[in-house]
Amino acid sequence: MTQIRNLLHSLSVRDELTARHRPSGHCDAFQTRVRSIDEYLEACRRKVEAARTDLDGDARDWIIEGNSPFVLKPDGGGRPRRAVLMVHGLTDAPFLVRDIGAFFRQQGFYVLGMQLPGHGTRPGDLLEVRWQDWRDAHRHLLDLLAQEADELYLLGFSAGAVLNLYQTLLRDDIKALLLFSPAIRVRRLAQLTCLLKQLGRRWPRFAWADVQPDTDCFKYESLASNAICQVYRMIDAFQRLESLKALEVPLFVAASENDVTINSRAALAWFGRQACSPKRMLYYSTGQPAVPEHARRVAARLPEQGIKSYAHTALLQSPDNPHYGADGSLRFCTHYYHLNPEKYRRCKAGAEDCAGEMFTPAVDCGVVRRLTWNPQFGAMLDEIRAFLDAVDAGQDSAGDVARRS
Repeated sequence: MTQIRNLLHSLSVRDELTARHRPSGHCDAFQTRVRSIDEYLEACRRKVEAARTDLDGDARDWIIEGNSPFVLKPDGGGRPRRAVLMVHGLTDAPFLVRDIGAFFRQQGFYVLGMQLPGHGTRPGDLLEVRWQDWRDAHRHLLDLLAQEADELYLLGFSAGAVLNLYQTLLRDDIKALLLFSPAIRVRRLAQLTCLLKQLGRRWPRFAWADVQPDTDCFKYESLASNAICQVYRMIDAFQRLESLKALEVPLFVAASENDVTINSRAALAWFGRQACSPKRMLYYSTGQPAVPEHARRVAARLPEQGIKSYAHTALLQSPDNPHYGADGSLRFCTHYYHLNPEKYRRCKAGAEDCAGEMFTPAVDCGVVRRLTWNPQFGAMLDEIRAFLDAVDAGQDSAGDVARRS
């Protein structure tokens, strides 16, 4: 109910729509025409430079770098055995997967962090994007990545996780999937945004589910109704495809029980139905929910650190991240912006520094900023390392069987 109230309140406010709320004109379908990963990186970087409206300060280079796709190559030279395509979530930028990308590079992976069309530039570029644009760019990059390594892995966050699932069901060259806060199912309210985007053609404010100051240089805080609608349609397409074909690749999932952006219980139930092997799941919880086989509860209430719960935004960032980490430059307070301006101010000031999922009730803390880092990031990496070892062991076993036959 809080989310519905927040949306309705946002729509009733006469926020000023500025240049950043208009399409930049730099987000065509070029991502499916580039002939190499190097060409892709350069084209996206030029697009970010041309489209953003916040590059007149000292942080210019940092903003461009964090919003552009990136490649991390393993040490040693030569053709790497494994490559991973990393996909951020809705309104995010490739910066979101930088920390986890560094870990995979250390494991010997060729890492490509992609930029979804409409992202990394300005919120207005999500007014016209279609989920098929994300699908086509993703597919093309996978084809290019297959030229760089022998085995392809996919890692995705939220909507990016669903895009990975959709693609995996259509291809036979994906070695394993790693999904974080996967948007297997979203709230019913998401369907309303498809109507709102149509109304936005006549009344521009309806084209926006939320309008915010956009203080985070690596994430849109203003949210186009069309963007949510496209995620809803992508999930529907994935579910229809999944009804025809079972997932058969090794699977790693991490999710938070308290997530208010996705339906985490649906993700937990979905994981329990998968027959993949190996598979494992980390479920960050403030209670004692029943979990299926191969899933493990992880305590998400950490009083000694002022952590009330794990947010949707918490899983992929290290506590040492300079922007989203425990002492980072960003305090995520958008949930208070419309509903309680005084709490928004206090949250941004950081004097009452509790963190958790937004709207988490906390009797001992009047203001809860949204958690943007994983306090147990190192332990999660250990679980991922063990999963990768299990995938390799399965490959070795399959090779032994093939050689014996």
